[in-house]
Amino acid sequence: MNTSVASAKTRVALWDNARFALIVLVVIGHLISTVRTDTELGFGLYAYIYLFHMPAMIALSGLFSKPEVTPKAITSTVQLLVVWLAWEGIWALLRGLVEGKQLSQSFLVSPSWTLWFLVTLATMRILLPYIARFKHPLLLATALALIAPLLPAIGVNFSAARTLAFLPFFVGAWLARERGWLSGEWFMTPGRAIRSAAWGLLAAVALGLATLALAPAGLKGSWRIDRWLTHRDSYAWMFENAPLGAWNANGSGVLGWFGLAAGGVLVGAILIVVAAAMTLALLLVVSRKHSIATVWGARTLYVYLLHGVIVWALRESGFVDSVGSLGWVGIVVLALIAAAITAVLSTRIVSRVFRPIVEPRIDWLFKPVPTAPSA
Repeated sequence: MNTSVASAKTRVALWDNARFALIVLVVIGHLISTVRTDTELGFGLYAYIYLFHMPAMIALSGLFSKPEVTPKAITSTVQLLVVWLAWEGIWALLRGLVEGKQLSQSFLVSPSWTLWFLVTLATMRILLPYIARFKHPLLLATALALIAPLLPAIGVNFSAARTLAFLPFFVGAWLARERGWLSGEWFMTPGRAIRSAAWGLLAAVALGLATLALAPAGLKGSWRIDRWLTHRDSYAWMFENAPLGAWNANGSGVLGWFGLAAGGVLVGAILIVVAAAMTLALLLVVSRKHSIATVWGARTLYVYLLHGVIVWALRESGFVDSVGSLGWVGIVVLALIAAAITAVLSTRIVSRVFRPIVEPRIDWLFKPVPTAPSA
């Protein structure tokens, strides 16, 4: 997700097309979230989206991050934090006026709903210069992601759990660009065989979820994978509340802890591999041509921040529940509505109106950057 809208001449269509595809999935996922367990289609679609959409969003951010602490990088990171604080205030005001809610003790400590992404992204940018100094930065990031859920104290405060869970995708994408792993023709202009393989992988995951959904217990009855894909809780909590069939790795004593650790790391590693594979597959099948999606893809931050208010309003009004009660037809309708919301929020008029609370100018906070003396 890009926090600045550069001119079309300096932007590569691939990245903006991918951003738009992913932000559509974000809005669909949020709109069907509260009714996802009502149907196998809703649960399967939610699981499919959450398997990779946020890892892919994080990866796209990592692709364009640098470990150097430059004035531009500092300004960009501070802008994220300013926007986060502004939107925390907006959400507090909305919930206070509509729901009568008071500020909770976790205000600002636990980011409101979608705002975790801003905190996570800012934290990753701050961490990258340090992680980049290590000999094997991706290995370090992956180890942190797999070990963190063993510590229940790492939770939602300042989005710590999600930051560590998604760190491998941020670091991996930065490393891929740094070392030129994605600069080859196989990626920039993939042939039919590569694109077919990528489509096949995406279809295989969908087919696997559909097969489980058609099983007697159903996908939801077999594994509440949705609870694993929120990346907020410890392995112990997830095995207790979302065991894989009859497999609950929780045990007692030292041997029980090692069993939990082994089981959690195994599942976590598989989810990381699946998310990475689906992310790469999506990037391979996305169009390299400029289109309206390319233009809209440059405004994904507007969609990300503004759609939450619309989805919240639709939930509070009972609209989502009413449409969701239609079964699988309702899920399809909600998905189409989500796509329409994304398109509307991607328009130029929306970015012009809401720029002060999405991309505020904060240059006045910083000292002027001294210009180099002329030779």
